[in-house]
Amino acid sequence: MANSIYRNIHLQSIDANNTIWQAKLKKNVIQGNLAAVKKSIDWWIDTASIIDPKEFTALSKPRGAGGTESFNGYQIKNDTGEPNAWYCMFNGRLIKGGKMAIQRHIEAYLLAKQKAEQQKK
Repeated sequence: MANSIYRNIHLQSIDANNTIWQAKLKKNVIQGNLAAVKKSIDWWIDTASIIDPKEFTALSKPRGAGGTESFNGYQIKNDTGEPNAWYCMFNGRLIKGGKMAIQRHIEAYLLAKQKAEQQKK
């Protein structure tokens, strides 16, 4: 069992693998994974109300792997792994949406630019 201090609150693991932690806030004992217990302590210090760490664990769903892709010289990024959460800085503007939609937008711009250059010649 491990012991720790977080924001002047004593934390103690209650299993051999240090996966479940507990802390005492006033007369209440909270327990859960370390990150959730720390969020509960933060909440208690900031608002003087106690929220069970299970509430924070239920809210935190695992995020999918994001990604970065280079497309015709532009970086298209996704931080969350959500399908329509892609974004790109394009000609000084932030464009957001699905990856394919952003790629089509870039292609349309490049084609229009290429046609404009050919008409100048």
